[in-house]
Amino acid sequence: MKTINHEMIELLALATAKNKVEKELNDYVQSSNRCLYLEWQDDTIIGCIGINTAIKEEILITHLAVGVAYQRHGVGSAMIDFIKKKYKPATISAETDRDSVCFYQKYGFQVYSLGEKYPNVERFRCVFNTKKDC
Repeated sequence: MKTINHEMIELLALATAKNKVEKELNDYVQSSNRCLYLEWQDDTIIGCIGINTAIKEEILITHLAVGVAYQRHGVGSAMIDFIKKKYKPATISAETDRDSVCFYQKYGFQVYSLGEKYPNVERFRCVFNTKKDC
C-alpha cells in the first residue's frame, strides 16, 4: 500500500478513533514493521487488516475492519487466514474491546481481560497459537 484514499479512511475508522485514522494510515506507509492489507470485492474495498511484524514469530493485528454490509460473511476470518498463510507465525495476537471478542473467540483465539485500560472501557488480549502441541 503506497497511497491513501477516502475508502481506506472510512474503513479504518471502523477500527480506530476517527481522529487517529490518517496518522495510522501514514504509519503503515512509513513503517517497515507495519503492513495494511485490503480485501476487495470488484472495485470496492470491503475490509482491511493491519499488522505489526516487529516481534519474531508473532503477528500483532493492529487493525481489523470489515465494511458493515460485508460483516458476518467470513471476510474477517479470510483476512486472518491470509496472514497465517503468508507469514506462518507461531502466534497471532490482537488487543480489542468487548464488541469484537466473540469474533476472535469463534476463530479460535484465547481471550484474556486486560481490565479497564481506558475509563469505562475494558480491553482484551486475544491470542491464537498456530503451532499445535504434539
